[in-house]
Amino acid sequence: MLVELLAVTLLRAQLAAAAGVLVVLALRVPVRRLVGAEAAYKLWRLAPIAALVSVFPSLSEALKAGSAAQPPERLLAVAMLAVWIVGVVGLAGFIALGERAFRRRARAGLEGPAVMGVFCPRLVIPHDFAQRFDAGERELVLAHERAHMRRGDPRGNLIITALQVLGWLNPFVHLGAAIARLDQEIACDADVVALIPKARKRYAETLMKAHACTAASPLACAFGRHPLVARVRVLAGPGPVAAEGLTVTIAALTVMTVLAVWTLAPRGLDVPAFRVPGGTARLFVDGVTPPPLHRNVDTRAR
Repeated sequence: MLVELLAVTLLRAQLAAAAGVLVVLALRVPVRRLVGAEAAYKLWRLAPIAALVSVFPSLSEALKAGSAAQPPERLLAVAMLAVWIVGVVGLAGFIALGERAFRRRARAGLEGPAVMGVFCPRLVIPHDFAQRFDAGERELVLAHERAHMRRGDPRGNLIITALQVLGWLNPFVHLGAAIARLDQEIACDADVVALIPKARKRYAETLMKAHACTAASPLACAFGRHPLVARVRVLAGPGPVAAEGLTVTIAALTVMTVLAVWTLAPRGLDVPAFRVPGGTARLFVDGVTPPPLHRNVDTRAR
């Protein structure tokens, strides 16, 4: 029964994550216009939250409402879990090889501008950085990459990549991961423009100049990596809001997501009660020795 329960839990989490991605896709543009680019980026926390909440008993399960889901065949459940594990290992290995190749090119000066490293981030500068950008453009590019480091975006990319590996069979997870990284870059652009408001036009021109510079690593934060039109358009939008307003917005949406998943999630499997051997036996504590167990054996003298 445990294998069947794990398979159903995995399926519920993937469906909840897909629903969370669709909700964020519907909200990200209005939230960015009303609250700011940072709020639109933080919205992507709702998708893994929805997947996590789906693992716990829902309202219908607590009330025993509706009919319980039918468990899959054991062989099918085992096959589902085996395929998922193989995919997780395979995609993780593929990403690790890509990261190794990216670091090798970075050491040769063939990658960047970017930030590389999750726990100890450092700048990656191409060998022709001074020839490709003038002094003002170099200042803006470095300000962008330092903003990534200050915001902790490399750790965010690690989390996005890990969730993408766990949901490798879910196309909505891959779509959400790609757009979440775009929203991360847009939020970083907004931070830089807020710090240097007079350089808005020059910053947009630098983005267009660096657009051909791409990074192959999903863990790196690269200046010219993501769609140009969307990033330049956002530069004309509102600046970052106060931290209090951002916190209230994200907290309210998180509570709404948790309540929605808990309320709407269908009833899962009815797990049979698990009886612990000897669970009805009397407990003896404080050094009191329990009485010996007597077997039904005839002890009369023969």
